[in-house]
Amino acid sequence: MLKPNFLVASLITVATFVGLGLSAFATDDPQVLAAVVANNEAQDAALGDRVETLLRTDIGLTGSRIRVSSKAAVVTVAGVVPDEHALRRALDLASGVRGVREVRNAMEVDLPK
Repeated sequence: MLKPNFLVASLITVATFVGLGLSAFATDDPQVLAAVVANNEAQDAALGDRVETLLRTDIGLTGSRIRVSSKAAVVTVAGVVPDEHALRRALDLASGVRGVREVRNAMEVDLPK
């Protein structure tokens, strides 16, 4: 009974170490690392574009001047909105976009003069 359990534990241990070795090898290669970084940057740019397009075309945000940036699926929404309602709406819309992990607020409410 002890022998089959030992065999299974040994196989799991070997598979784990082989997997760790392969992942370490893959990240040591500068070309692989550059491709991963470029892919992440492209995904962040696409995510930022999707959020910005959504916010710019939303009727409830008319009169807002909004900029969006994204890094590691964390979206920062910046700019000026006409009121508190528009600010909350922009944050809610941005957080609802698929792929957004977190939304950070860098917007200001334009106070009437």
